[in-house]
Amino acid sequence: MSELYEKGTPRAEGYRDVEVTALAAAGDSAWRVDVREPSEFNGILGHIAGAELIPLSTVEATAERWPREAELVVVCRSGARSGRAAAQLARKGFTRVMNLRGGMLAWNEAGLPVVRTEPEPQLAVTDVLDTLLARMRELGGGVPATTLHGMLKAHGGSPTHVQLLSVLELLQTAGQVAVKDSGAFERVLRECRDLLAVSRPEARAG
Repeated sequence: MSELYEKGTPRAEGYRDVEVTALAAAGDSAWRVDVREPSEFNGILGHIAGAELIPLSTVEATAERWPREAELVVVCRSGARSGRAAAQLARKGFTRVMNLRGGMLAWNEAGLPVVRTEPEPQLAVTDVLDTLLARMRELGGGVPATTLHGMLKAHGGSPTHVQLLSVLELLQTAGQVAVKDSGAFERVLRECRDLLAVSRPEARAG
């Protein structure tokens, strides 16, 4: 059993959660399986060097030819899909399956190395806020800009990474009632969350 697996938090489903810093420190000791779609793998969040792209819908079938004792770390955008994949693998008899807690969002926010097909975006938190406001205007009839600014003021004024993240979480929880197209609203929040994860470190202080 590797040190990475030992550090993992056991889950009732038969796999372990591991932190992004632990995986980064472990080098190539575990096989990285990315269960996102190809557009995400090569998208703004990028992927971890050496990761193998195996979309969630194909994991169970592809895993039939893998050794059951293989040490696997399953990765996705936020840790939700990879958790489902890890549980599937555990049910199939894999004994050393790990889920990357927080996924590529957490990996980017920790400032860890990312492989991208495009140059790394140069974004500040204010750029993400501008995008959020613009997307809300495009939705029409959604959460007004004054409400967003009010949320930011309640969280301390100037938009820092933590404050804007809190706003996105509040919108995720309660904002859907204010928009007509909930699917489009979810896509806006997802886009802005991804942008926030890759915003410049110096814009996150405060």
